[in-house]
Amino acid sequence: MIKDFFIVTKFILSFAVSLSALFAYIMAKGDVGIDMLLATLAVILVAMGVSTLNQVQEYKEDALMERTKNRPIAAGRMTPRTGYIISATLVILSMILIYNLLGLLGINIFMFAFIWYNLMYTPLKKKSALAVVPGAILGAIPPAVGWLVAGNSLMELEFLALALYFFIWQIPHYWLLVMLFYGDYKEAGYPTAMRLFGQGSLQRLTFIWLIFTIQSGIFLVSIFEPYTASIVASIIVGIWAFISSLELLKEKFVLSNARSVFWKINAAFLAIIIILSIDEYIKHQIA
Repeated sequence: MIKDFFIVTKFILSFAVSLSALFAYIMAKGDVGIDMLLATLAVILVAMGVSTLNQVQEYKEDALMERTKNRPIAAGRMTPRTGYIISATLVILSMILIYNLLGLLGINIFMFAFIWYNLMYTPLKKKSALAVVPGAILGAIPPAVGWLVAGNSLMELEFLALALYFFIWQIPHYWLLVMLFYGDYKEAGYPTAMRLFGQGSLQRLTFIWLIFTIQSGIFLVSIFEPYTASIVASIIVGIWAFISSLELLKEKFVLSNARSVFWKINAAFLAIIIILSIDEYIKHQIA
């Protein structure tokens, strides 16, 4: 039962998502604090809650896909009603916590995330292969929470650069998953970018979006004006990300190779955030 709870709430993914709130807090404040941990916990709880509701909404489709057919609700080990209860409990707890941190502003942000993910994006991705584009807005929610809890404004250029980075990254991230699990999505009846554009075109489009991601990373680094060592480290990461992206332009590219590109790109994306977070923390300690 405990294992099923972690699966239905997508705990590992939810935890990974919440780290962006933690890093954004450090990048905004140059320090750590209890409120940072509480903000991270709030994001984990709301992410787990909306993810559980997502599995309730999609359990019939999940049952048709090899990689998701053993999820608790899809496999029949958990009823949709139980899923609703878990989801509601987690979302309510997250609302209470974020209210204590940000008041009604926090409630509004979490309500937006819930409405956008479960009531807009989830139904839309069954209708459109391009649902990922508006869905990518959700990538900016966790860092927004961390930034606000740190006492900063979302209108600051530093945050706008950070939000842009998270937004752009979501699209190639998802399209690489489409390449990996195209057969599953097809079986479940989802419209996909692979079907819309064809494999060759999707590879090139994903490459272009990865270049946009690298470019937004360059913009992000320039806005934060880090130490020389951090700039050098960021350049190395950017070059590695670019070389990894070139794999998509190979004529003999096979879909299974998307896994390698996926992990390399995600590692590079995370590395930039970690570099800037450490840099801002060091600046604050020296000051």
